[in-house]
Amino acid sequence: MPITTTSTLSAQVQQHFNEALLSTPQPTYIHKRPAELFMLPQGAKTLLFTRYNRLPTATAPLGNTGVTPPATLMDAVNISADINYYGQYIETNEQVTLQRSDPVLNAEAERLGDALRATEDELTRDMMASTAASVNCVGGTNGDNPTEITASDIDEIVQALIGADGRTFLEKIPGENRFGTGPIPNAYFALAHTDLTSNLRTVTGFIHSSQYPNPNGPVDAEWGSVANLRFLVSSVGSKTLTSSNLGADVLNVFCCAQQAIGCIDQDGYTAEFMYNGPELNGPLRLNSTLGWKMAEVPRILNDSWLINLKCTL
Repeated sequence: MPITTTSTLSAQVQQHFNEALLSTPQPTYIHKRPAELFMLPQGAKTLLFTRYNRLPTATAPLGNTGVTPPATLMDAVNISADINYYGQYIETNEQVTLQRSDPVLNAEAERLGDALRATEDELTRDMMASTAASVNCVGGTNGDNPTEITASDIDEIVQALIGADGRTFLEKIPGENRFGTGPIPNAYFALAHTDLTSNLRTVTGFIHSSQYPNPNGPVDAEWGSVANLRFLVSSVGSKTLTSSNLGADVLNVFCCAQQAIGCIDQDGYTAEFMYNGPELNGPLRLNSTLGWKMAEVPRILNDSWLINLKCTL
């Protein structure tokens, strides 16, 4: 008996749209976390920072000669930052929104919002990678230069930041009577690629964030701590491909104290989303646009308080 099937009849639309959209992979943006935020007033393109240097001590007694000692020279360091402008948009034909089941404009807004934050993060990351003072890890045993990260390399960085009078970001987490936990000292931030996580577990003194005495102690994206560094990791962390002596990827770990970097926005030009309907796009009103624009510039404010610790795996 003949049976009518979809192979004999031309099939109508056989797909069914699942309203639960699949999640889009989205990294954690860590590089603006330690930044000081500043606003450039309207009518200016450059923000100038001034830092007065410390005066020397005066340990020589004046004596009884009545002679006036030489005057002390007051000096300062000026740092300038020029603002830049960025933007991105999506243009959508009217038939897309008419014929698709999923809320396209909502998805566009979500993805554009992520792209905006990703742009801010990448600008700050690349600025630190290109301008921060760097130190190679040398305490490892993999035979490369730089080597893998070790406790001795971390101690050197902490000593440098403390010696430069850099202030820590995070207060200590005192120990509690909980099995498998340990106290966490006051700490600087270390911003790293997620590739570093497997090596961190082998570093002497590493404490995973799950072992902190206070479950509310870790900040977003925090993987753990070694000595006075608390590591924040991201899949868009900084690394330089095939640049070690043996051709391995070099991971850039940005170790910073308070006020090491700043991010400057322009007053009246903060991050803005803009939707222009089809009525604003041509005589036939065929297309709409959705986009964002912003003005921003990241800048190192004190070179002594930011160190790029370079390592391999």
